[in-house]
Order: sequence, then C-alpha cells, then structure tokens
Amino acid sequence: MNSRGLTMIFLVLLLGLCPLSASNDPFSLPVSTVILDAGHGGRDPGASASYSFTAGSVNESDLVLDITKRVYALLALERPDLHLVMTRSDDTYISLAQRSKVAYTTALPPQSSALFVSIHINSAQSSEATGFEVLTKRQEKRVTLLDEHTPAKNIPLFASFSALELNRMLNQRNLVVAKTFEEVLSQRMLTSRNRGIKERDLYVLNASRVPSVLLELGFLSNEDEARAIISPAWRQQVALAIAKAIIACV
Repeated sequence: MNSRGLTMIFLVLLLGLCPLSASNDPFSLPVSTVILDAGHGGRDPGASASYSFTAGSVNESDLVLDITKRVYALLALERPDLHLVMTRSDDTYISLAQRSKVAYTTALPPQSSALFVSIHINSAQSSEATGFEVLTKRQEKRVTLLDEHTPAKNIPLFASFSALELNRMLNQRNLVVAKTFEEVLSQRMLTSRNRGIKERDLYVLNASRVPSVLLELGFLSNEDEARAIISPAWRQQVALAIAKAIIACV
C-alpha cells in the first residue's frame, strides 16, 4: 500500500474517534465548488445535424462548449466567491473517467460541498422530439464515495458515515438539485417543452461522487429547435438559466 493509502486509513481511524454530527450531511453543506462539464469534444462530436440554414454540419460538442463558457463567465461575474472548474475549455477529447475524476479529486474548503453540471444537447430518431430534460443518477446505483483517490482535505466530510448513509444522502441531494434545475429552466426557457426529471444509469453521474445533474437542453434532430440552438442569443439565454439554477443550489 502506498503512503497516500496509509494516510487515508489513519485519518479515517482518527475521525472515527471524533465523529461528525449525524446531522452534518456533507452534500447539503454550502457549495464552494462548481464543476462545469461540456459534453463530448475532440474525436467525439456528440449529436450533429445539417440543415439549409446551417453552414454545413453543426456538432453538439461545439455548441455545449459555447454554452458552458457562457455559464462560467456569468457565474464568475455574479458569484466570484465560487471555485469554478471546467472539465474541458477547448475542442479536446476528455474521457468519461477523466471528467468524473475532476469532480471527485477536487479538494474542497472545510465544511463545503461541490456541484457537477454536465451540459448536453439531445438528438432522437424522431424529428418530433423536443424540449429539455434534467437527468440524475438512478437511486439504486451505489457509488464509491471514500477511497484512496479522495483528497485528504475531503475525508473529514465523509469519514463518520457509512457507505449506505453517504449514498442515501447523495441521492436525496441529487433530487433536490434536479428539482431546482427543472424549476429554474422551466421558468426561463419558456418556449421549450419541459420533459421533466429522469433517472439514468450514466457514468458521469455515478462516478463524479458529488451532487450532479446532466442537462439535455434541446434536440438538434428537430429543425425548429436546431434553429434556436445555433442562435448565440438562445445559447446566452440558456446559459443564464443554468447559471441561475446553479446559484439557487448554492
């Protein structure tokens, strides 16, 4: 076992002697850190579409990167106290494991929590599909929350709880966060159909180990929505909605 693993075990044993209050849910602490994940990138363009009003094919990876950068800028302006992290800032391929690792290896200030927001645009075989949806991990999916990859600064947040308790509290917080996003997006994306909150067995939602949502903001496969999505004004409006939802969760 390496020295990092021994250090973690020592801290867990030490904290076991002085446990945190059972009411101190680590996932409901004030949010200090927001991880913004622009889906796809590089050799993975995500969904794509081509219409008479587009200059060739448009790719999900480019559109969500633009939206994510806009969210980052809005949050940096309105909430400079937040630590903002982007899993990618250019057209680079980032694996799902790498994206999740950014979330669970980011050290948090004492008595604070993090939020992971993955931003996507949808596509479907039917051109009739429209609207946005908020995805969260499946309740029954158990995830690892404390191991040798956990930053030493984060261990005190989790060490006094069992794996079952941590998963239960994470599930509860995920539902609160998802509901907040659904409400804010439905209030601000007035021309978009609200497809609701859905549980999904998705790698980034399971492996990020922090309260997380994956947003599908519209369908490139629908011509009307695609026309809106390629508009910078629409993307700015959506970025503002996402930023407001994040602030509401903080």
